[in-house]
Amino acid sequence: MAASGIVSVEAGRAIEPLAPAADVRRAEAAALMARSLVSIKALRLEKGLRLDRALDPNDTGIVGEEFTPLTTSLGDVEAKRTAANPAFAGVVAAYFERAGLGPGDVVAVGGSGSFPALVLASLCAARALDLQPVLVYSLGSSMYGANIPGFTFVDMLARLRADGVLPYRIAAVAPGGERDSGRGVLFDEDGTTLLGEARRSGLPIVEGATLADRVYRRLQIYDAEAGGRPVRCFVNVGGATANYGDTEASLEVPNGLVLRIPALPSSPSRGLIFEFAARGIPVVHLLHVKGLARANGLPFDPVPFPPPGDGVALSR
Repeated sequence: MAASGIVSVEAGRAIEPLAPAADVRRAEAAALMARSLVSIKALRLEKGLRLDRALDPNDTGIVGEEFTPLTTSLGDVEAKRTAANPAFAGVVAAYFERAGLGPGDVVAVGGSGSFPALVLASLCAARALDLQPVLVYSLGSSMYGANIPGFTFVDMLARLRADGVLPYRIAAVAPGGERDSGRGVLFDEDGTTLLGEARRSGLPIVEGATLADRVYRRLQIYDAEAGGRPVRCFVNVGGATANYGDTEASLEVPNGLVLRIPALPSSPSRGLIFEFAARGIPVVHLLHVKGLARANGLPFDPVPFPPPGDGVALSR
């Protein structure tokens, strides 16, 4: 069944101006992301991992390498560089405001190693709005994502917590890769490297015999971490199969804030985007960076980044 009739902020829905206070929170989120990148860059250098300024001319430290044992698929370095713009934290904060979220609300985040900067942007936005994010992180990464063994987003977030920048922990990790199994990595078909990274994290590992089982297990984790409170929004970062699904309908989900998906696929492995939509919960879909930048008035692959807050069309 096609996901037709999707109601999305970026699909022509009329937008009311945000209150001035929202501009302040958006700026706080962007500033927090900028501070976070300073800590992440310092961690990278401490680990002896050089910065390749041909790949990362803005010296963020969060842009990964081309091919590593954690690389699961091809990727666009320009998109990874663009996603590291701290202004994206402001964009996500604006999406949260549009979804009607308020202090204390629980936000489920399905993060992929492909876009660590957008996972970071989501957490910074949550912090600025005093939300309660629950992150399940998939270690698999496309090219130039968090694909360096020993320097995944697990390590980055641990450093941010130690530096007092962000207080959050990851609820659980999954290997990612083909159907969330850890397999299908470009240089490690058996998935031993992804599984090894998952074990190294010391965090609970999402398990299950099938993709549908692993989707269901994630739902259990989110509900348990919410502690009886309702999940008010789901953020999908990247294209991890358990989050994005394996149906044709996944391809029709637009970027940005998706308020309702009336026609839901019936596949048991349809992914968390559709599982949360079936509950009537808004989805923030962060995947196609060029479109996200264009829709929100941000430049694509700028050097240097513009000052945070410049040109975010969604807040106007």
